[in-house]
Amino acid sequence: MLHQQIRGRWTRRGIALTIVGGGIALLAGNAISQQPLPKLQPVPVTATAPAPIPVAPAKPVAVLYNSLPVSHDEFGKFLMDRGGAEKLESFINIKIIDLEAAKRGLTVTKTELEAALNEDLSGLGEGGAAMSRSNFVNVMLAKNGTTLYAWMEDVVRPRLLLTKMCRDRIKLNENDLKLQFERRFGEMREVQMIIWPKGDDLKMIQQAYARIRNNNNEYDGEARKQANPGLAASCGKIKPITKHLMGDDKRIEEVAFQLKAGDVSEIIHTEQGYIVMKLLKVIPANEKVNFEKERPLLEKAAFEARLGEEIPKCFSELKKAAAPQLHYVGPTDWKPTGNFLDSVQDVISGAGATNPAVPTPGAGR
Repeated sequence: MLHQQIRGRWTRRGIALTIVGGGIALLAGNAISQQPLPKLQPVPVTATAPAPIPVAPAKPVAVLYNSLPVSHDEFGKFLMDRGGAEKLESFINIKIIDLEAAKRGLTVTKTELEAALNEDLSGLGEGGAAMSRSNFVNVMLAKNGTTLYAWMEDVVRPRLLLTKMCRDRIKLNENDLKLQFERRFGEMREVQMIIWPKGDDLKMIQQAYARIRNNNNEYDGEARKQANPGLAASCGKIKPITKHLMGDDKRIEEVAFQLKAGDVSEIIHTEQGYIVMKLLKVIPANEKVNFEKERPLLEKAAFEARLGEEIPKCFSELKKAAAPQLHYVGPTDWKPTGNFLDSVQDVISGAGATNPAVPTPGAGR
């Protein structure tokens, strides 16, 4: 996923993207309370029915031959039949968030969206610098098959709405601040990371690992060509790893703090895929920082961390209230069955495949 960087500030974004991106299937059912319809009085036979209110026809999506319109319904069915079932979950998830936001009177402004995007870009560039918007769009988003519009509307906007829904649920204590103090100013590890996606062949990964483990040039080369475009652009260098990470990141933290400078870790299996790290250097704790002076910063960081815990809980409650029922499964024709994929491979490789006989013109007369 685009959001999965080894940084604490990405935790809430990752959760939001997982929720919106189909991690939980939802359908808005009873999310909006319905008012009972007023009782209708019978209309006398002699009464004149009111004239229908004219509705302007929707502008067609295209026109053929200067006069034949192509409707929204036609185009919509075309898109639904070609991937709509796979995207229904995401659509419904966003729908549920929007319905709840409307009930609570919550909105997101263009300014808030822009600010969130700028924060997303911070730290994604080489050496922990901000990534330019053009690189984010043309490299990171493009390689993952999405657009800036989809990122903003399907990830950032729902994330901001969920954030507003969860704010009042969070109560911080002093331990939260101490944890953030150690995370921000305690000892850290600067590493160079390579991630192979989950679907990659483990044997090939092990062969690559044997090649790069004791060769710095080979390691750098593998880091530059890895699948994650952000990591490839930075040669695998990420912001220093701190203590008190969460989830899969906790395993990364444990391994990083066991390495000595120059060491390369074993292959680590995580939800993201297979990970290898080389420890570049140990960054000692900053002993000159005053806790009280940093309190406002620590409170903000602690709030972000707790928010990452509350968002999935909040969304789980929305799911239960929505009582989802997904019915659309896509067209029934041309669905892969049995050993369909093997058959396709056979055709491609020519193994056991024969070309259908092509009738000769005039044959059989």
